[in-house]
Amino acid sequence: MPRRRVDAAVNRVATRARAVLWDLDGTLTDSVRFVVDTANRVITAHGGTALDFDVIGGMTGTPLEGIFRLAFPGLSDDDAVAWRSEYRAIYDGEIIPATRLFRGARATLHELHRNGLLQATVTGKRAADCERILRGLRINDEIDVYLGGDSVAHAKPAPDLALEAARRLGCAPDECIVVGDAPSDIAMGRAAGMHVLQVAWGYARRRLPDADELVRTWPALRRAVYARSGTRAILRSGGPLRS
Repeated sequence: MPRRRVDAAVNRVATRARAVLWDLDGTLTDSVRFVVDTANRVITAHGGTALDFDVIGGMTGTPLEGIFRLAFPGLSDDDAVAWRSEYRAIYDGEIIPATRLFRGARATLHELHRNGLLQATVTGKRAADCERILRGLRINDEIDVYLGGDSVAHAKPAPDLALEAARRLGCAPDECIVVGDAPSDIAMGRAAGMHVLQVAWGYARRRLPDADELVRTWPALRRAVYARSGTRAILRSGGPLRS
């Protein structure tokens, strides 16, 4: 085989994906509406006007303080922290028990794990909350590392969360695939130098500029992951519904 072909083949093997980094709300769980409604409950409780779905939905994964300051630009740091605590109290008591996976998520997580791919969460939520949600939905060994907005100094759309996940998993950035639905997810993955898959069943339904691919079904997502990892697809059913 000519030297050039050998080098190309070695390079393809070296950059195969080894890990998938998952957003939570709007990607694995059907919960973007919960985020919007809970934030608006806090805002209106303090006399503010509820924000439109697209305003909050587009900021999913970013710190809550930024959302609150859209309604109250002069909000103090102390009040922002207090409102965040109010949000979390509602979320812990009412929303986490009601959160469900999209149908297709469980089977996909299980299959990727079975096929040897590493998996981590890179959600804007606290890591412990994310783990509580997924373990409560019977996702156990599939996730190797749970990371959230409190795991790094700089939240999405900064690359820190994705890069920390790669570090914990022992992977290079170009060996990782970021899967998300919102602008902050896609921007984070792009800034981290990773391959970025945007799902169309969460917040953004049209392809965002920094996404490498837009997938509309779970089978399409699995095919996209396997194309990067060299793993053969097995499952053929399941779409963007809840389970």
